[in-house]
Amino acid sequence: MAAAQLTWALFRLLVCILLQRFAGGQKEYPQQGDRSCMNQHESEKESQSLRKTFDEETRKLLNSCTIPRIEWRGIGSSQPWNLPLSDEPYVVQSPHGWNREIAQSLERNALLHSMGNVTCTPSQAGSKRIGHFEMTLAEYLTEWLPRPISRNAEENRYVFGEFGEQWAPLRKTYVLPPCEVCSHDAAAVTIGLGGKYSGAPWHFHNSAFVEVFDGAKYFAFLPPGDPVIEEIEKVMQFNASMSQFHWHLEERPILENKGRLRNMQECVINPGEILYFPDNWHHGVINLGEYTAFVSSFINKDLAKDKSVKTRRPGSTNNFLKLLPP
Repeated sequence: MAAAQLTWALFRLLVCILLQRFAGGQKEYPQQGDRSCMNQHESEKESQSLRKTFDEETRKLLNSCTIPRIEWRGIGSSQPWNLPLSDEPYVVQSPHGWNREIAQSLERNALLHSMGNVTCTPSQAGSKRIGHFEMTLAEYLTEWLPRPISRNAEENRYVFGEFGEQWAPLRKTYVLPPCEVCSHDAAAVTIGLGGKYSGAPWHFHNSAFVEVFDGAKYFAFLPPGDPVIEEIEKVMQFNASMSQFHWHLEERPILENKGRLRNMQECVINPGEILYFPDNWHHGVINLGEYTAFVSSFINKDLAKDKSVKTRRPGSTNNFLKLLPP
């Protein structure tokens, strides 16, 4: 595939040169002010080089996780058991067959067949979740999701969470992780779909569980109050359209060389794994699969002390929309 792409790029470059050569008295090579073909070729070479670099980094991360892992201890137990709402992120392996129904529904071809005509609202994937667009799920899966990641967020779209009524039956099939406030009455459950290297740049919000069903998701975390957060936010404000993919390639090495990322925790979450992270931990996310499907459940730990949670009207998630990132 790589060889074919390179051959095609070289062919287009040759055509460009020949057109320039035989176009009425012009020089053999494009002049300084007319380098569109050359620029396109160089852009493709640079893009391929970046992807190769990040693929190499990804392979390292797949076997290197600095986020603690805990054991799912509720299997075979007759005693009530909950995952902890701790003060630091952790990863837990779910039991075999956990959430089998929604996992099968979120397979790309199955989703395309059953919900292709449903409306989805992908947004730009820059440092803020802006630029929402309405389109059919089929259009997103076939036209937008496969696009190569661009440094310009306007050229990519990312389905981060759907709350439309058409998505409600699918959301209701999701079994939340066991925790004190993990119920469909008291959590904002969202379904996410992303292409390779799409994701969400540095941001923070309330606690959440993230369960991956297809593909893989890379997370990088910084604890609240870490001094490097201010530096990162300044960079992201100046480069509002920068993707997390490009931050990882361009800005991370600079901060690492300065020793500014000593407190950063990172991990790749694969199918069958659930990530938990607490309130206000800054994090950046990159989808690593050609097609990544996941469910995020945004929760409020303060509700653990609120006995009225059990009496909330089923499906009343409106009060929890504020838990979502902007």
